[in-house]
Parts: sequence; structure tokens; C-alpha cells
Amino acid sequence: MKSKFTLLRSMLTFFLAITYLGNLFVQSQWMDRLDLAILVVIILMSFTVVTGSSKIIGYCTFIISISLFFLCRAPLSEWEAALRENLDMVIMFILIPLVGIPIQYGGYFSALQSVFRRYIKTNSRFYLLVSSAAAFLGVLINLAVVPLVYQISKASTISSNKKLLSSAMSRGFATVTIWAPTTAAIALIMRLCGAEWPAFFPYGLTCGVIAGVVGSMLTNHEEKKRVSNIENETTESVSKEELHKVIELGAFGIALVVFITLISHFAKIPTILVVSLASVLYPMVWMGLIGKFSLYLRQFRAEYFRETLPRVKNEVVLFMGAGFFVNSITYADLGDYIPRFLSWVVGSNTFLLTVVVIFASLIISGVGVHPIIPVMIIGGTVRPEAFGVTPVYLSLLLSISWSMGVTISPTSATVIATSSLTGESPFQIGIRWNSLYVLITTLCIIAFLTIVHGLGLI
Repeated sequence: MKSKFTLLRSMLTFFLAITYLGNLFVQSQWMDRLDLAILVVIILMSFTVVTGSSKIIGYCTFIISISLFFLCRAPLSEWEAALRENLDMVIMFILIPLVGIPIQYGGYFSALQSVFRRYIKTNSRFYLLVSSAAAFLGVLINLAVVPLVYQISKASTISSNKKLLSSAMSRGFATVTIWAPTTAAIALIMRLCGAEWPAFFPYGLTCGVIAGVVGSMLTNHEEKKRVSNIENETTESVSKEELHKVIELGAFGIALVVFITLISHFAKIPTILVVSLASVLYPMVWMGLIGKFSLYLRQFRAEYFRETLPRVKNEVVLFMGAGFFVNSITYADLGDYIPRFLSWVVGSNTFLLTVVVIFASLIISGVGVHPIIPVMIIGGTVRPEAFGVTPVYLSLLLSISWSMGVTISPTSATVIATSSLTGESPFQIGIRWNSLYVLITTLCIIAFLTIVHGLGLI
């Protein structure tokens, strides 16, 4: 019975994604109504199986939002608007795991492991390669990168250093959440702030690079006196075929990001929708070009439907709840208090606004609140023009708050996933091992934002 329930939920979830994308071209009103009805069913089904911090946050946001709508006697149109608020984000979460099929079954896993065995000889190099792999692959497969990189890193004996491994995986993925359009953070923040991702991209990517450089330099400083005994082990060479597979993976990954950027910029299509469409088409082309299209179809029917789609339950509840919450506090006129308080604290000083928004979010995240809470409250209520900044600037503040927040928050999916793999507590990984990194990175990025804002670039 449980397996049939899960399969039905998977089928409805995928059907919703396909009909939603199809209706972008058809523009059918009855199909739109059908999608809303299916979405309500999926949300109700997901409520019964959602787990972890997503369950707590999702239940709270829905209860508060529904209560506000009832108290304010909101019309049906407001309820529908709340359902549509983050629907395109949910569609992206449903479809983007398809990009992971070529990565897992395209023959790249063993090639990456060979690279690790061949080139990792010190702890600093281990951190650099693990964090870089998490950053690059995270663009393509989001949080699924954590267990994937963990498996790859086991090719090196240095992976037994749990602090080094945990720091590399969590910080590497954090650099992606600052800028990548395929991540939950950027999809939500672009929506809340009304920013265009192509305009945001160069500054977000620079902040991501700063975060990566800080992590690498901090690790070099901490590990400079420690040399792994892997140098005494037999070193395997990387074959031409394996090197070719690594280069091939890099080329396909870069091509995907370029494709998303160009289509978003020149076709003026929202980046979230471009990512969703690319998630459907790109993996098929990818697997077709490397001669494994039949394998793609088998994994689509087996793994994607039976294992991947059922796991989307947390994202459905979390982000639909976020959409409901933002709409409800706006409709109830409660969203005016946050901008008033910020205005009282920072006035028209952009530097103070930057410091207050980022560090307030980090403090809230550090005590165990998921970063989505401060991000959606600030992003849903604060208008950038009221503080003399652009939507891109406010988006950068929120993306940095989210990225650094998920690195230290014991309730973030990044820290929890890392914790479950390494056996260390979320508090140990988030607070004890990553706090100094978050502090230094945040200060460096604030300095960068202050400079580019002072130059009038954003």
C-alpha cells in the first residue's frame, strides 16, 4: 500500500511538471486549474511523509499563513496567488534531478576517483579537490552532490579526516548557493527581490569565488604542518580514457550553464523556467551524444520515478509554505514592520544595511533556525529602492545570508546530509568547524560589496 501511495505521488508530481511547462506554450485556463488542483493533492500527500526540519518549517508556515488568510477573510484569488507564488520553483526541483542521471551513469564516477587517487597527496590538496568537485557538480545536481562527492573522496585515505572532509563538502556546496540558478536559494531570492539572474550572475559568481578562496587559504593555514601518509602509497596513473571523461564532464557542465545564461538573457525567459526546460531536454541530449540513451530511459523509469521523485516531498512542503507565508503576511499588512525597523536601525546607510541583514541572518541561522526563514521574511517585505539599493544588491545580501547560513545552521539540509555521512553531529560541523570560515568569508564579501556599490556598479 505504501509503495503504491509513493508511486502515485511520483506520477502526479511528474505529471504536474510536464503539464505546467506545456501550459507555458498552450496558455490553457482549464489546464492551469488542473495544475492547481493537482498541486493541492501533492501538498496534502507530501504532508504525510515530509521529514526533518522541513516538516517543522512547512507545518508552521502553512498554519500561520492559513490562519492569516482566514482572519483577514482573503478572497479565493489570494489563495490561488499564494499557490502560484513558488510553483515554478517546485517544478524546477521536480525536474532538475534528471541532470544527475548522466553524471551518475555516464562513466564519470570512476574517472573522478582515479583523479583523486593520483593527485591527492596532502590535506590541503584534498580540501581543494573535494570542495571544487562539490562546487562544480553542485551546479548540476544541487544537494545530491554531497553523497556523490563523499563516495568519490573515499578513493583517498585522507577521507578519514572527518573535519577536513566535512568542511570541504559543506563549504564547497555553499559557494554554489551564492550564484547558481539551479539552486533553491537563488531561485527563491530572484523571485523575492525581482532581480534578473544574468545581471546578478557576475557579482554572485565573484562572491562564490571569494568564498572558495577563503576556504582554501584557511585550510592551507590550518593544515600546513600536516602531510598525509598517502605519499608513501602506490600512485596510480590516470588513463587517457579517464582524463577524457573528466574533461567531457567539465565541458557538458559548462555548456549547461552557458545555455541557461544565454537563453535567459536573449529570450527574456525567467531563469527558473529555463532551468526546468533544460533539465528535461539536456540530459537526453547528453546521454544520446555519449551513446547511452537507452540507459537514460531505464534509469528514468526506475531510479527517477521510484527513488528520486519521492524525495522531493521536503522541497514541495518547504517552498510552497514559503510562498504562502510571504503572500499571507503581505496581504495582512504585517510586512510593513520589517522595513520600518530596518529603516530605524540603518537609515539610508547601505553599509549598515549590509551588515545588519547578513549578520542578523547568520545569528538566526546559528541558533538553529533554517536560513529560509530570515531570507523569505526580508526578501518578501523589504523593497530595495526604499533603501537606495538595486534588486541585484539586495539579492546578493540574501544569497550570502543563505549560503553562509546553511554552512553553520544545524538544521540546514547541507549540514544534516554531511552529518549523516560522516557520523559527526550537525552542531560540530556547522558551529564548531565552520564558524571561523563563515566569519572571515562574510567580512571579505562585505568588503567586496562595499567597493562595487561605492563604484556605482550595483
